[in-house]
Amino acid sequence: MPTTGTTSLSHLLSRRAAGETTSLDGTWKAIPDPYDVGGFSILGPAKDGWFRDRKPQHPAERIEYDFDGSLDLQVPGDWNTQIPELYYYEASLWYRRRFTTAEEESGRTFVHFGAVNHSCTIYLDGDVLASHEGGYGPFAVEVTGRIGVGEHSLVVLVDCIRKPDRVPAMRTDWFNFGGLHRSVDLVRVPSTFISSAWLTMAADGSLVGEVNVDGDVPTSARLEIAELGWSREVTPNERFTVSATDVPEHERWHPGAPRLYEVVFEAGTDRVADSVGFRTVETRGSDIVVNGEVVFLKGISMHAEGPTGGTRASGAEDAATLFDWAEELGANFVRLAHYQHDEAMVAEADKRGVLAWVELPVYWGIEWSNEATLTNTLEQTNELVLRDRCRPSVVLWSVANETFPGDERTAFIGSLIERVRSLDPTRLVTCALFTLPGQGIETHIEDPLGELIDVIGVNQYYGWYYGERADIASKRWTSEWGKPIIFSELGAGAKHGNHGDDGEIWTEEFQAAVYEAQIEMIAANDDCAGLSPWILKDFRTPMRVLPGIQDGYNRKGLVSEEGEKKLAFDVLRSWYASLD
Repeated sequence: MPTTGTTSLSHLLSRRAAGETTSLDGTWKAIPDPYDVGGFSILGPAKDGWFRDRKPQHPAERIEYDFDGSLDLQVPGDWNTQIPELYYYEASLWYRRRFTTAEEESGRTFVHFGAVNHSCTIYLDGDVLASHEGGYGPFAVEVTGRIGVGEHSLVVLVDCIRKPDRVPAMRTDWFNFGGLHRSVDLVRVPSTFISSAWLTMAADGSLVGEVNVDGDVPTSARLEIAELGWSREVTPNERFTVSATDVPEHERWHPGAPRLYEVVFEAGTDRVADSVGFRTVETRGSDIVVNGEVVFLKGISMHAEGPTGGTRASGAEDAATLFDWAEELGANFVRLAHYQHDEAMVAEADKRGVLAWVELPVYWGIEWSNEATLTNTLEQTNELVLRDRCRPSVVLWSVANETFPGDERTAFIGSLIERVRSLDPTRLVTCALFTLPGQGIETHIEDPLGELIDVIGVNQYYGWYYGERADIASKRWTSEWGKPIIFSELGAGAKHGNHGDDGEIWTEEFQAAVYEAQIEMIAANDDCAGLSPWILKDFRTPMRVLPGIQDGYNRKGLVSEEGEKKLAFDVLRSWYASLD
């Protein structure tokens, strides 16, 4: 299903005044459709499919569906953990939400989706409007001229079918949560409106940004930071730069000391406010430098899974709990893997002064030679960067995880890197390389992607998938390019409460001992600029089936799926504290 009729409106729709935005969250009606009969008959596409949301008009009329008598699903949310019978459901499901408008339209109207996994088709009052592919990025559908006074039926056909030509593809080591798993909003804007706007600081201390306008474009746009007594007129739809000498006096946003300012963007009659922070990020040899200071990234990886219950994470409350744990750990850095997370996560990182790595779902088994796959991945790249390029916490764009070297792979990912840098030239680009250990003490990284990226991410599992724990401390890592190396994954599995000797696998003691050995190794590697161990908490995955231990969860978390801390949590926390 190609993406058609949608637009990427950055993060600004969620920043609009309350009167401009109507939440469509809450209870939606839903009908599973594993045989796709709601849109197709044996003769082809159904002209009177379920998207019509019809009721019988007389006693003899046969209509074989009824949204009102069907399932209730909460939005935002995944269907898998709400309805036990849908736990492993990977097929089509129809959502329906009726809403009433009391005023005639003025200006323009959009339905904004925080994310839908994986593909969807959107209908309003029986008419097809658009389709979208990609399960983690925000998008919007224009409904101007269709939202008059009265009741309306919004129907969304969603499928989370894994396919070889999709991104991600057929196999992932995380759960394939289906549905409308982030918020849905009805948004009203002026006829000419700000579709995206951003302001960030480049490595040389200059400011870079854009004010993009949709409609009858005015000759100028304006941005203002009242607290700094500063404003600037800019040309709409063109990137602008403010030289470092013209940037007003300000406090820097810094890890552990976040300073945010309100910036107001104006174009025509439209006005949008956002929070920005000013900081520089660059590399210097094998170091990562923030605001002119070398910063060692004391990190942790996170999946977008809620603190308890094994559900898809959503909203500020879930984000706050997850960051509470990261903060207790002593982390100044999080890797938000392996796909675009909820916007509340990066907002929380901004507020707490935690650096962030954000990532595309370019994972195992991608069809590198498929042009349609590349086209969709570039669309997902746009959604990732446009939403988060105003966020001071975001310092690393990650374009892939654990991909096998090859010419087609390198060309595909090279295209993503080019797109990222065209959208945001100020941040660092990375990816987590699939790096198998060498036979001796040293592992020398030669993956051709290392030349294209700024920071080299290394996933390595010495002491778990390979190698002896006793040998970990002696291992050394180097690269062809002398760039910073982040150990983007490391760790071992343990079930909370399972205790024994540190030589007994799946015990907390075994996991803690692996962490102790890894810490000794990392401390001795000069090119290491940081780490984001795998992972903060246990998370659902159909790949992990060992009865009594995994039970459908990856057990590498430092806390359990219910938030119970394991021994390795304290091992890492103690080491991070010693580095302060």
